[in-house]
Formats: sequence, C-alpha cells, structure tokens
Amino acid sequence: MRMALIFGLILFLARISLADGGTIQFQGDAGSFHVTVFTLPPILSAGPVDVTVLIQDRMKLNPLLDARVTLDLKAEEGATMKKPAWSPPACALNMPFSLTDLPARLNHGENRLLYGALVQVPSSGTWKLKINIQRDAETESVSTLLKVNPAVSPPLAYWQLFMLPPLGVIGFVLNRTARHRRRR
Repeated sequence: MRMALIFGLILFLARISLADGGTIQFQGDAGSFHVTVFTLPPILSAGPVDVTVLIQDRMKLNPLLDARVTLDLKAEEGATMKKPAWSPPACALNMPFSLTDLPARLNHGENRLLYGALVQVPSSGTWKLKINIQRDAETESVSTLLKVNPAVSPPLAYWQLFMLPPLGVIGFVLNRTARHRRRR
C-alpha cells in the first residue's frame, strides 16, 4: 500500500512537470483570427524554445485546425547580441540555416489544438517573433518581442541527467536496507 502511494505521487508530480503549452507571450487579434502564443520554458534563454500557437475564430473563439502557420524569428535591430547558446555537439549539427518560414505543425505536443515548433534561438537579446497564418484565402500576421536571456551552463541545463545515477544508488541502498530489516 505504501509503495503504491509513493508510486502514485511520483507519477502525479511527473505529469505536472510535463505540462503542455507554457507561458503566454502574446494574445491578440489579427483579422478574423484570435491568436495566443505560448513558449516553454517560461523564462526564455538562448537555445531550444518550444513555441506553440493557438488559433481561434475571432467571433466564436472556436479553435481553427485547418490553418497553415509559420514562424519567423529575427534579431531586433539595435539590440546587442550577447552570448551565443551552447549546444551539445550532436545538436549543434542540426542548427537551422534560417529562422524564417519555420512550419508550426498541428499536434506538436500533447494539446491537439496547438500549432507548434521547436525553435533554436542562437543567442540572447531581443528577438521579434512573427506568426504568419494562412487559412483559405485569408492571410494575417502578428508579431511580438521576446526577451531571451543568455544560455544556461551545461551542468545547469542537464541537471536531470546528472541526478539519475545518485537516485539509482540511493534506491538500491534503501531497498537492501529494507530487505535486511525484514530478515531479522
């Protein structure tokens, strides 16, 4: 019973930590569309950023699932580019050639109403995110500014991976201790 309770708590906490959507960066109207832009992580730093967009009918607020959505990311003029993002060598090989006309696909995450794309922000600074929406004969665009902080250091970015071996050892020790106590 106790193990089931602990296992249930771990699953609940894991589910909360993997929430979909992110932080609202922009919400507004463009023509007949109501657009909401989310980013994950909530505090942006140079490197991979998950950008998701909810497109709704402006009058009825029904989600529109038949639009073509693309993203353009451009460094804001006059903004100084700071420290470039660090990427593992395997990820550095997959850097995009261009940050324009990035397709945002429907069903990108768990929420099937959001269009999304994983965008590699090359460096910190102020970036202009432009969302282009095309549906039937109507084409609209909205823009917002994103403040991107410098990239976090690799140990801080991948702390979850560094915690796995010590947690495994602690679990093994606790298991052996509990079994040893039962034998007495």
